[in-house]
Amino acid sequence: MGWAPSRGRSCESTGSAGCTPRSGADGGPLWLAIAACIALLAACGAAQTVAAATAPRALGDEALLPSEVQALAAAGVDLAQLRCLPRQRWSTTLRGDARLTAGQILDELGRLGVQIPDDKRETARKQVVDTVFWRMVLTQILDGQMHNLGATRLGDLKSADGKPLLLVRSAFTPDPQARDSCVHSLLRAAGVRHMVNLYSGPMPTQALEAAERQAVAAAGGSYYTARDDPHGSWREDLREGEADARKAAMVAVADLIRSQILRPGGAPPKGSVQIHCGGGMHRTGMVFGVFDRCVNGTAWPVVVEGYKRHVGWRSDADPGGFEPANLQFIEQFDCGLLSPRP
Repeated sequence: MGWAPSRGRSCESTGSAGCTPRSGADGGPLWLAIAACIALLAACGAAQTVAAATAPRALGDEALLPSEVQALAAAGVDLAQLRCLPRQRWSTTLRGDARLTAGQILDELGRLGVQIPDDKRETARKQVVDTVFWRMVLTQILDGQMHNLGATRLGDLKSADGKPLLLVRSAFTPDPQARDSCVHSLLRAAGVRHMVNLYSGPMPTQALEAAERQAVAAAGGSYYTARDDPHGSWREDLREGEADARKAAMVAVADLIRSQILRPGGAPPKGSVQIHCGGGMHRTGMVFGVFDRCVNGTAWPVVVEGYKRHVGWRSDADPGGFEPANLQFIEQFDCGLLSPRP
């Protein structure tokens, strides 16, 4: 059988969440379609050992930062009404598990008589690794209820009854359409009326995104997705060090904050705003940190504390998903870029 390499970047080689492995569904080789089926089964089975599903429960304030508890209380949010958790976790084993599973998949395909040319095998292995890895990551986020909830005030904006509006942060959360879901509780109890989805990577989240959009629309709100934004890959460009990427990323983040957080749809928000990416760590952490520092004037040590908690940092020896360059981006961000355009 023949084989055609992906035209995209390898997620494993770049570490980028913006590269998308190709499938065989568009008329590509049969072996890749078979591999995707096996990968799906393997990923689901492996993920169950990582994060067992538990029933949703009301939020306790034990894991929220003091500044987050204060912001939610000032906005009149009853924590007992939220079905979201501040839980987050950074796994150091998933990539290795995905590599092992990918090797097993390719070996099994060989036993089934599927022949992959030697000069294509490494590229094939990377593609299968990526497919397995990102499904395992999504399963851990959803089944492990890694909601990664946090909040700060939405600048000086207030609701019709004079209470502060919120900028809420999270990861993808399960079953957005369900009445007892995290999304629905934020719409009801926190008054979220605009959701900003910063994720545009390879996790299979399209069904989740459609359900989020429907849930927000049913509450009279609006929805933004980075997949529809030509500047939505700013973090990937920044990470890969492309020419002028840092300045371009700052401009993109500034435009995002102005157009999707402070004035979604060109007008003041109708309620609180929620932002999330995949796990609520990196894209979300950078945008949230810039907003908190530049718009809210939050003290730098508090900004740092928030960034570290939401990437699963526990100590220098156990840093979770901490990326010093992301924190540096927040610290060096030109707040003047957020000034209204003339």
